[in-house]
Amino acid sequence: MYPSFNARALGLELSARRTIELASAEQFEGVDLLLRDVLDGGEDPKELRARMDDCGLRGGAFPLPVDWKGDADRFAADLERLPRYAEAASILGLTRTGTWVLPETPARPASEDQLPSYLASVAAWHVDRLGKIARDLEPYGIRLGLEVIGVASFRKGNGVPFVTRMADIDRRIPAIWDEAPNLGILYDSYHLYAAGEPVEAGLAWGIDRVVWVHVSDLDPSAPQDCGAITDQDRSLPRVHGAVDCRDHLMRLWTAGYEGPVTAEPLGGCRSLRGLSDEAVARHVAGALRSVWPSA
Repeated sequence: MYPSFNARALGLELSARRTIELASAEQFEGVDLLLRDVLDGGEDPKELRARMDDCGLRGGAFPLPVDWKGDADRFAADLERLPRYAEAASILGLTRTGTWVLPETPARPASEDQLPSYLASVAAWHVDRLGKIARDLEPYGIRLGLEVIGVASFRKGNGVPFVTRMADIDRRIPAIWDEAPNLGILYDSYHLYAAGEPVEAGLAWGIDRVVWVHVSDLDPSAPQDCGAITDQDRSLPRVHGAVDCRDHLMRLWTAGYEGPVTAEPLGGCRSLRGLSDEAVARHVAGALRSVWPSA
């Protein structure tokens, strides 16, 4: 496995070229890029890849450029554009992407009697849309990881809990695994902590199913009650210690995970406020080194 620099996960709005330069300067081994920014900004993926090669950087992962949770027309339009993005990702060596599944249904059924059929319809919707995305990515050698949102406050109460823990994937949408062989798990240390789940929960399908890894710790000023924390109560690895990022990475490394590891404290991270782009990259690189298994 290797540390991959993701500017957007740190709240930085940087061009692909700038992201590559910072990743190289702070000796990251890989770089995550936003394909929408690359293509919509007129960047040439081949030129960017040449620069990555010059810097000795591997392609990491990219956020999924498909709004699959929106209306049917938006989904169809994004799906039509996906091969263009996937081709660019392949050129850049970005072979992994991810998206979160719904922690809560969009609405509530009219009665308890209707709940089973309603949950089945939400599951079928997940399987249909995520299956189509995965099958479109497969010819380009790209894997799709599913992320579970373990933060309880993320759920607004408008629907009923759907996938809030890792085991819920098999309980709620078991048919998803039959859709495409490139489907897997996006392993997030913060969401495992928020849901009160052990490392084993993220490895339940075997290490070969782990597509992408996100690590972050709990901010020292955050509530100590897991049920009260928010998705923004994150910090860099080892700032607090509530989330033992070193243990997570040791377990993944020992199991044989070979993909990118991205620090994801998000833009609200107090440890990074007011810092220059260069200082942010430096702090993140140091935080990852401090919890890296070989350190």
